[in-house]
Amino acid sequence: MTCEIVRKPGWLYVNLGPSLADEVQQCYRAAAMECLRGHCQRVLVAGLAKFDPMAHLAGRDALRSLALAGMPEGFRLALVALSPNLVRIYDDAVQEALRLGLEAQRFDSEAEAERWLSS
Repeated sequence: MTCEIVRKPGWLYVNLGPSLADEVQQCYRAAAMECLRGHCQRVLVAGLAKFDPMAHLAGRDALRSLALAGMPEGFRLALVALSPNLVRIYDDAVQEALRLGLEAQRFDSEAEAERWLSS
């Protein structure tokens, strides 16, 4: 299982690798809690799914928690689908974030996401 949550200069980096559904869900929850504790303004999530891409729907639940908690002005969420089966799920998460009043975009690469987060 891969669940790496690291504070980088300018954003919180979350790397979710191929894992079982409950591990993916736990990682999204841990990232949301870290963001709430650390007052994140920028988050980059890079996800890879080999087993069950639907487990990544847990990211939407984490978004709802962040929105309810009230994120700081200028908050941005960058999602990078490292496997093709996550593209639609992350696109749906972007739509949910926008509906909740959070700024979010999906990117094809971490480099693109980092540029957007830095701007």
